[in-house]
Amino acid sequence: MRTVGAATALAAFLVVSSLASGAMAGAPVVVGDGPSAGIVGGSPEAVVVMGRSGPIASWSSSGGGRGPTLTCAYYEWGGGLPVLVGGIGAPTDPVPGREHLFGCVDASGQMVHSRLVVYDPGDPFAGVAAAERALDEARRRLDLPLPEPALNPPGAQLVGVATWLWVDGPWQALEATASVGAVSSTVTARPVEAVWSMGDGTTLTCGAGTPYDPTRDARDQDSRCTHVFSRSSSGRPGGSYPVTVTVTYEVGWSASTGVGGTLGTLTRSTSAAVVVQQAQAVIR
Repeated sequence: MRTVGAATALAAFLVVSSLASGAMAGAPVVVGDGPSAGIVGGSPEAVVVMGRSGPIASWSSSGGGRGPTLTCAYYEWGGGLPVLVGGIGAPTDPVPGREHLFGCVDASGQMVHSRLVVYDPGDPFAGVAAAERALDEARRRLDLPLPEPALNPPGAQLVGVATWLWVDGPWQALEATASVGAVSSTVTARPVEAVWSMGDGTTLTCGAGTPYDPTRDARDQDSRCTHVFSRSSSGRPGGSYPVTVTVTYEVGWSASTGVGGTLGTLTRSTSAAVVVQQAQAVIR
């Protein structure tokens, strides 16, 4: 979406100011060169773009943001005043490649953003909420794998013997990036903890855990994520304990425009049936 020069932008400011003196008297009006420059009230959480014949496009944040909901429209622009209806320019159906005045109002009817643009059907929002729209697509692309629980000893566990627990595979931040026009947003998820529900009423909170190395002497190895079963799993449903590991990720985002923030947490879980046996001493 291309904006026009500074002289035309100044003329647009005068036009929009004249609109504000009608039905939207006292409304804050901003004309900027950046796609989302100067939106009063912060980044929007929803945008509807109207034309003369009805809605052209709409978007709503999948993250449930707290910004304003904007109704935007394209207006005829030919270097003079647009057609006025009730003190507000009448929306038009924009023509690709032609200059239009693009303005947005919030839920109270206050104009919070206006620019002169050359209409691009590929971005009917005229760059508004580009970072947030790219964020939504990046969130959709973020693929967090299911954790792979690993235990030692391998196979069946023994009553009274420490079971080592760890999450197999890389323990690292994962990212996804998406773009809207020249604006890109990146979502980053960092694993912060693994919670083990052992099926016997015990819960452990660990990090990634330490893999057991069968090539090394047991006395030279240590783990802070172990569990000792006190009863065998015989007589339980399926003859096993349902062990579940849940990995929690802290998620944040940043955009090429400099905006960003936190997005809360996401979790991924995997369960496995673990057989626990009672070792019997044999006397000969």
